[in-house]
Amino acid sequence: MLKAVIFDLDGTLLYTIKDITAALNRALAACGLPTHSVEAVQGFVGNGIRDAVRRAVPEGTAEEVQEKVLDLYKEDYREHCAESTVCYPGVRELAAGLDRAGIAQAVLSNKTEATARKVVASFFPDGPFAHVFGRVGDRPLKPDPAAAVPVLEALGCSPSEAAYVGDSGTDMVFARAVGMLPAAAPWGYRSREELAASGAVLMPDGPEDLLKLLLEGNHTW
Repeated sequence: MLKAVIFDLDGTLLYTIKDITAALNRALAACGLPTHSVEAVQGFVGNGIRDAVRRAVPEGTAEEVQEKVLDLYKEDYREHCAESTVCYPGVRELAAGLDRAGIAQAVLSNKTEATARKVVASFFPDGPFAHVFGRVGDRPLKPDPAAAVPVLEALGCSPSEAAYVGDSGTDMVFARAVGMLPAAAPWGYRSREELAASGAVLMPDGPEDLLKLLLEGNHTW
């Protein structure tokens, strides 16, 4: 029985890529490095911002320069994380429907936890997310299955009682490794083909369809 739904943030609940791109480009420019289009940055994200920076800098860029870009990005994005970001159509209705059904909800992102909480509070001031988890200290990040431990403990459920909703192949691999139901958000940053190839069980047409699929139950994975 499904007791909880855990959501990825970027590309799943919110279209954040314009703010991410702007902050990353300002950090790159400050270090004298080439900048990128929104479309290019969309291909960089998905495994945490450190990996995105590694992909964004020219090949052979010194490690200390990459660290500087990363630090500048974090500082910049923290201040400008909700300027061009928007909520995907139907997502609020999806969350409200799960809430009415008594299903607990949380967010698990590879974003810095303080920034993740700031963004979620900006767009969902009345909930319904009981917990928002992100990167803090040495806490494991997706796709490490250990990243799910604190959120599942906070929700009081086992992996088999939870679904993980995400927009990337990394999210689907993560959900399967943990033992959660892998539910795709194909309206996000990655293709339906990537999500299917990575093990998505639920492949909805949109948030409204995802709500129906999640409430149907009887899923195997």
